[in-house]
Amino acid sequence: MDAADILAQQEPNQRFTCRLRCALCILTLLTGLMAADVGGASLSESEHDSSPLSPVSLGLKLGSAFAQHTGTEERDSEYTVDSDWRVGFSGGLFVYWPVTDRFGIQQEFLYAQRGSRESIGVAILDVPTTLDVNYEMDYIELPILLRFTWLRAGSTGVYSLMGTALSLKIRARYTLEGVLDDGEQVVPISADSDMSEVEIFDYSFVYGLGCEFTVAETKLLAEYRFTIGWNQLMMPTYAYVPFGEEELLIENAPVPLKNQTHSLMLGVRF
Repeated sequence: MDAADILAQQEPNQRFTCRLRCALCILTLLTGLMAADVGGASLSESEHDSSPLSPVSLGLKLGSAFAQHTGTEERDSEYTVDSDWRVGFSGGLFVYWPVTDRFGIQQEFLYAQRGSRESIGVAILDVPTTLDVNYEMDYIELPILLRFTWLRAGSTGVYSLMGTALSLKIRARYTLEGVLDDGEQVVPISADSDMSEVEIFDYSFVYGLGCEFTVAETKLLAEYRFTIGWNQLMMPTYAYVPFGEEELLIENAPVPLKNQTHSLMLGVRF
């Protein structure tokens, strides 16, 4: 075999080897690009998972409560009720669990002062009488609320709240002052008790509107809410009348009333 034949046999082999090397280079390059793409995607997903849009947050809110009673049921005109406000305190802690960027669930732990100032017209010993009554009732309130942000502009958002609350009565006081005037004699009447006979639990609907904004990287909020009880509380109207050296108990029928409160609060969310 001469040199021409040997070269004729080597050239196809070299071309095949060259093509094989090129193919391996291209395959290596494609594999590297695919690996880099997958790695970048995995890193991006990892960063996304570790950086949620809205983490669970804690907050504090404090404000004023304007409370009164409503829902009087008159029974054969046995009594009339004219209700006025009790101005008190409302505030506490809350936890916000986001579900989406705009919607979440808010659980709160609040101290809420409720009650009212009442002017009750009732017949005592068949004598029409007006009683000035103060109901003061303080509760630990546990609302669970749905929060939805309707409008957002920069770091400012307007949101609504709606939900229900369970309240536990921790303090209550009932005071009464009045006079019994039959045209011949004027007798003072009074009462003072802790209202232990009134239902300890109160169940309420809650809804409101708030605005959250950022100042110096701190999330502040201003909020209005309305809370109204759905269960009636049998509020006392009994009184004591002086009778010689003793006091005579006048057991009037209790008045069925419901708690309702308007609250204005300022707060901060961490």
